[in-house]
Amino acid sequence: MSQSVENKTHLKKAITFNGFLGMGIGCVFGASWLVLTGTWLSTAGGPSNAALAILLCLIIELPLALAYLEAISAVPLAGGEAAYSYLAFGSFAAMIAGWFGVLVNIILCAWEALAITTMLRYLLPSLKGAMVLYEVGGFPVSTPLLIIGLLLVTAIGIMQHRGVKLSSKLQTVITVTVLSLVIVSLTACAFYIRLDNLQPLQSKPTLVGVVSLLALLPFSIAGWETIAKGAEEASASLSRRKTALALIISLVLATLMYLLTLLIPSAIVPWQSLLNTDIPFALAAERVTGTPVWGALLTAAACAGVVGVYNACFYGATRLLMYMSQVGLIPAAFCRLHPVYKTPTTAILFVSLIAASACLLGKAVFLPLVTVAAFSYIVLWGSTLFSVIRLRKTRPDLPRPLPIPGGKFTMLVGAVMTLLMAAAMLIPGSPAALKWPYEYLLLGVLLAIGVALYLLRDKSVSEQEQARLIMENIPAESSKHPNDASSSH
Repeated sequence: MSQSVENKTHLKKAITFNGFLGMGIGCVFGASWLVLTGTWLSTAGGPSNAALAILLCLIIELPLALAYLEAISAVPLAGGEAAYSYLAFGSFAAMIAGWFGVLVNIILCAWEALAITTMLRYLLPSLKGAMVLYEVGGFPVSTPLLIIGLLLVTAIGIMQHRGVKLSSKLQTVITVTVLSLVIVSLTACAFYIRLDNLQPLQSKPTLVGVVSLLALLPFSIAGWETIAKGAEEASASLSRRKTALALIISLVLATLMYLLTLLIPSAIVPWQSLLNTDIPFALAAERVTGTPVWGALLTAAACAGVVGVYNACFYGATRLLMYMSQVGLIPAAFCRLHPVYKTPTTAILFVSLIAASACLLGKAVFLPLVTVAAFSYIVLWGSTLFSVIRLRKTRPDLPRPLPIPGGKFTMLVGAVMTLLMAAAMLIPGSPAALKWPYEYLLLGVLLAIGVALYLLRDKSVSEQEQARLIMENIPAESSKHPNDASSSH
């Protein structure tokens, strides 16, 4: 029997509802609200376009998130999107969905490691330009900030190596802390709102501004799907319904927080003054209060948020790598568990190394990572929706404790939204299109890594074993068809 088969059911079931909620909200509401507000306003061309884009992004993502309700409750496996795609379309589709799932989480880890250095430059101005080692794309990489980024990568890697229970508890504490600090700061700043600061409401045509920003927003209003990767590690007392509902709550609450953290800074100072700043909200708070306390408080909250997002995305990436290894989509080494901590050591090291490489490249890859991750999310979420649609036809007997609300109508809306967003990012000339050549090159390199891993996959796992590995941990009603997955290849 292969290594992957032996390790299939050894994950500890330790994540509570609060743990999932902390994971979901913490992963969505991390640092974008502090470091990307200026980029959002510039890309959209004003606060009205930016606010409309955020609301539209929620509307677009909601049908896709609702599809996860049915998918998680029917197939509560660590593989998440890869498991759904395998059952629906076979191993090649599972590899595509799985690798895009790995990509978005690894990209977020890399971006958060860079984001924390941006915020520390604000808190500690003496770090700006200190001990510059080299430049990448005109952006300096300094020794102190490089060390800080690498320390974050190392610390989270060690903690995740020690086990998921500690990691999920930390996530809950961080999420509560960040939300509390942000709410207090928003309340304090609300007394300085002047609506004339929002004028002019837009400097670009509505369609151009909204579509342009929509290309970036899936990067920030994302991460809620990480809950799907933890479904197999849910506490034995936690129902599938609650696990899935934690995902929807995370998406809606975090999106509303993004809306507030965009509009309030834009209303307390002229929004144009926020366009070319690294930490727009902190700068606005500092200007209107006349004290650096609120700016420092917000930045500290965002630093905590960075740790939370990195922690949650790191977890999602390693668990998905482990799952793909278990079913023979990538080398067997990725599913080997530590004998004491029962964590995927090779996967943890792999993700840490890629995140560390982003620290070495510095701010030159800051925005390209955002755009490539946004496209990857569209592919990832769409794979779950189309899997749910197909599984309703091919596996009607699969128990669905929480079917997608709205049924076929929700599925149709989600499918149309997915195809339109993907086309907008790929068609040259579109306001949302990937930028040539760097963003296409970055996407190509990351996909090439996935292809290489697939070519080096554990070929000892047969299609029959793959089907059994997936089917053995989902409801008994489906186990009557242990070989059906291979029939759709």
